[in-house]
Amino acid sequence: MDHLPKLPPRAVLLPQVAGWLVIALLHPVIAEAQNVPSGFVDQSMITGLVNPVGFTHDANGRMYIWEKRGTVRLYEGGALLPTLFLDISDEVGNWRDHGMLGFALDPDFLNNGHCYVLYAVDRHHLMNHGTPQYDPNTNEYFAATIMRIARFTATGPGLSITDPGSRTVLLGETAQTGVPLLHESHSTGQLVFGTDGTLLAAFGDGASYSLVDAGSANGTYWAQALADGIIRPAENVGAFRSQLVNCFNGKVVRMDPATGDGVPSNPFYDADDPRSPRSRVWAMGLRNPYRMTLRPGTGSTDPSLGDPGSLYIGDVGWSTWEDLHVCNEGGLNFGWPLFEGMDPHTGYWNAVTANLDAPNPLYDGVNCTIPHYRFQDLLIQETQVHPKPFPNPCDANYQIPQWTPRFMHTRPPIDFRHGNQSRCAAWNGTTAVSYDLDDPASPVPGPRFGGWASIAGTWFQGDQFPQGYQNVYFHADYPGGWIRKFEFDPADQAVSVSDFASALGAIVYVGEGTDGALWYIAYNQNAVRRIVYANTVDLDPVAAATQDVVFGPSPLEVQFTGSGSTDPEGQALSYLWDFGDGNTSTDADPMHTFTAAPATPTTHTVQLTVTDPGGNTGSVQLIVSVNNSPPQVTIDAPVDGASYPVGVTTNVPLQATVTDAEHGPGQLAYAWRTVLHHNTHVHPEPIDNDPVTNALITGEGCDGEEFSYEVRLTVTDAAGLSASDTAWLFPDCSAIAPVAFMTSDKTSGEGPLQVAFDAGLSFDP
Repeated sequence: MDHLPKLPPRAVLLPQVAGWLVIALLHPVIAEAQNVPSGFVDQSMITGLVNPVGFTHDANGRMYIWEKRGTVRLYEGGALLPTLFLDISDEVGNWRDHGMLGFALDPDFLNNGHCYVLYAVDRHHLMNHGTPQYDPNTNEYFAATIMRIARFTATGPGLSITDPGSRTVLLGETAQTGVPLLHESHSTGQLVFGTDGTLLAAFGDGASYSLVDAGSANGTYWAQALADGIIRPAENVGAFRSQLVNCFNGKVVRMDPATGDGVPSNPFYDADDPRSPRSRVWAMGLRNPYRMTLRPGTGSTDPSLGDPGSLYIGDVGWSTWEDLHVCNEGGLNFGWPLFEGMDPHTGYWNAVTANLDAPNPLYDGVNCTIPHYRFQDLLIQETQVHPKPFPNPCDANYQIPQWTPRFMHTRPPIDFRHGNQSRCAAWNGTTAVSYDLDDPASPVPGPRFGGWASIAGTWFQGDQFPQGYQNVYFHADYPGGWIRKFEFDPADQAVSVSDFASALGAIVYVGEGTDGALWYIAYNQNAVRRIVYANTVDLDPVAAATQDVVFGPSPLEVQFTGSGSTDPEGQALSYLWDFGDGNTSTDADPMHTFTAAPATPTTHTVQLTVTDPGGNTGSVQLIVSVNNSPPQVTIDAPVDGASYPVGVTTNVPLQATVTDAEHGPGQLAYAWRTVLHHNTHVHPEPIDNDPVTNALITGEGCDGEEFSYEVRLTVTDAAGLSASDTAWLFPDCSAIAPVAFMTSDKTSGEGPLQVAFDAGLSFDP
């Protein structure tokens, strides 16, 4: 997914005591403040996950939670099961925004055990698996690779684990047959089964998010991809791959889940090559369709009719607009990169680029010197004029023939701006126009709001919410941390938009639970949470605990406070403290003395459980470390505040001075985390546990947007105390020339043509 959000630091269960850092356990261990409608409650339900990105349920109600690293966890009976349902982490490329982002159960899962995964492939695995050079502990990131869809079969009692030998690749068997991935984002998205049993998958454009990428872009892996056959020469067009019919990038694909072949009812199906990209493409013109969902009650059960149902797609935009698309038929073109939101994208319209898959029949080298149609020739803004005008660029008297794929932009019914603007699509006669939702003239009433990463949500079918919240669509924004309610008519036309919940954290997934509540993943909390209507269930109380001391010599007296715990219904609570040393207390705010043998660091896990009159419980844990003190951590390299060169990739050494009064070097655990910050988003790398290592710094910056790198080291001793230090790196813009940027209100038209130009976005880095 494009960009993880830059969020305020959160308290953790281990104390942070290096330099300016505060001991987190001196603060309440409670949920962040959420804003939900009156009568609703937001609750943390599942923790202890590692970068969860989605969940689903089988027909028996068991939950499957997939994690970015390439694992699937099972949640049943109120607990995470200890055994992984699936683990393909050695094959998954878990870097920047990439990983295993899509997972689906077969509609007949309880009988056939089939499940499907969608992921970025680690290049080392792609190029070396099955050879003596392959090492499952080796990764190769920041290099050209592919995206892949595979099927696995669950076995054993209760279908609780997949058989590794059942792996069947449906798309991306080799480097030459996968979905190209040439940059640090815009890769895989969602897997969804259509009403007709076909499997639909979403893919990003695989292009740069740093600049207008029309091919051979700086910072992308195009040369390596060409050499490896990952892309054809015709596909070296950057974001314009989204406009190539015979390419997987920027598409929703539709396939037979048994074979991976395209479905004959697909719009560009080629019976002579059913596994070609064009045979599997269902819709196109997408940038980063990270999440999509199927509207219940739509579509046909017959795959030959080409009607899998209406897909609601969240497409993450670039610099201005976020999209909510509706795909209710095959062959739709959502416009990227020539359109962002409802509007033309000037940068890409001006980057005139040839479509090498579309030869111009008028080309003769003399009277017509344009051998191939340009992407700009083959896509027009949505219009109700008939017939649609597609003039040949060499002679406007000739129309581009129908056998050349040409398209009209399908606008999003709703888009929203980075900042504070939200719009709906409308018409003024035959001309496409838009209205701000809060405009009294808007045909779709709603609030003014903004966002930064559009996350498709779910159609809510449960009856546990009040009537006004049933049979509506919930859509989210990742950095914005909000979920809003959208109403659509049976023809998928937007009717209204309403606020629902905000300040929820970094939302990467929204779905309906088996309990009739709205569940979502807060990525920054590594947690699955739910929003429930309080009037329909006796909710669990929320335990809150603080302590005045975390560590110290034996005997260590600690004052605990649990009276800040709450019950959603306001009922009285009973308290049970388990101090982890065989002692307990039923006081709300007890004091307890911990002891340990001399010179022996000893950690106790203290748990507070609160219980309401109905027997519902809530728990929280703290730690007390006796005869112990945290490590002392100072990052030596990189130097805090240092700069990195722009436009090149740099290997930066990561080194630190670490001491611990009670523990030797072998008793300390290191966790380096490097995070690229981009405007309001972040791209975190996987944790590196080597004491001395390095980070790969790609040279983004100095382009009018904000970039920086955060390098954070956390060291934990054997008795559970941690300390951290952080160093920041910034782009070196001192040698960068001023950047000229110009937009215009028109890109074509009959003369004389009056054009207004605006260079106000030009800047000096």
